Amino acid sequence: MKVLNEREYGLLERIVSLSQAELKATLAQYLKGKYKKVIIEKEYIVAVGDIPVALVAHMDTVFYNQPSEIYYDQRKAIMWSPDGLGADDRAGIFAIIQIIADGYRPHIILTTDEERGGLGAQALAKKKCPIEFLRFMIQLDRKGSNDCVFYECLNPEFIKFIEHFGFAEAVGSFSDISFLMPAWRICGVNLSIGYKDEHTIAETLNVHWMFKTISKVEDILEEVRKHDCPQYEFREIGNKLQDYYSFMRPYETYDDTYDTGTPCKCCGKYFFDFELFPTKSKKEHKMVYYCPDCAVDRVEWCEECGHPYEMIDPEDDMGYCPDCMEAFSVKDN
Repeated sequence: MKVLNEREYGLLERIVSLSQAELKATLAQYLKGKYKKVIIEKEYIVAVGDIPVALVAHMDTVFYNQPSEIYYDQRKAIMWSPDGLGADDRAGIFAIIQIIADGYRPHIILTTDEERGGLGAQALAKKKCPIEFLRFMIQLDRKGSNDCVFYECLNPEFIKFIEHFGFAEAVGSFSDISFLMPAWRICGVNLSIGYKDEHTIAETLNVHWMFKTISKVEDILEEVRKHDCPQYEFREIGNKLQDYYSFMRPYETYDDTYDTGTPCKCCGKYFFDFELFPTKSKKEHKMVYYCPDCAVDRVEWCEECGHPYEMIDPEDDMGYCPDCMEAFSVKDN
């Protein structure tokens, strides 16, 4: 399992601790030291590289303030903050810096105010594409471990190409590339970058998942660099109805108390749902909820699937959620 070394931890901690304005200024200076051509506007930054693929991330988060406390469980490779981590999309920013540090020079597109409706991307989409011979775009702004989301883009060849690297197609609402793809008529994909429970203070970042995506993106860049890659043309889905059912599980997600708040299982205090950790119960086959204070001693993250689960007895805890324990027992039998 990949964990953060001292340099990586320091970099990620700094990235999540900066405001959007501070991060934008820092990244502009960083990119000017790595790229010959960097376009800096109020709404976005574009760095022109030598690999005909653009990596995309946004520099804002949903949180008004940056986290004052950050925690990292090295054994579980999980990072979180009681203030809200903002891994959506600071994990994407970290990934891009890591890929550049590994010696790759793809094109870079960094936007502002994605969480306010993609304002930075909308401003950029009104411009002619500033990158010549751009083949496709990869946004690093998706929850989970191996999703690839294409939004309104329906190009079977491109979908097949991306899934070849270990991703599985999923459906999402929107991200920056939702504006850039139709404007520039170029395909794009949004890839999982390891966070979960985004837009809530219960958000976590699975560092192992993040580095797996970084490795896969570098494989894609190698493929494009070594072979003559076509420009994947954006083809719209049009009026196609898509029904998407995410990971099927027999857990209740909400109950009748939702409208007035949901109680923490431990202390009994009522919270908004975004303030709680949805946690797999070991005693009952349903989802239970813990507030951040109670979760410290009662919630662990599964080493196999990464989901939080109840820790009943630390001495007997095996490090796995009830679902994975059940799956292991079936395999053994």
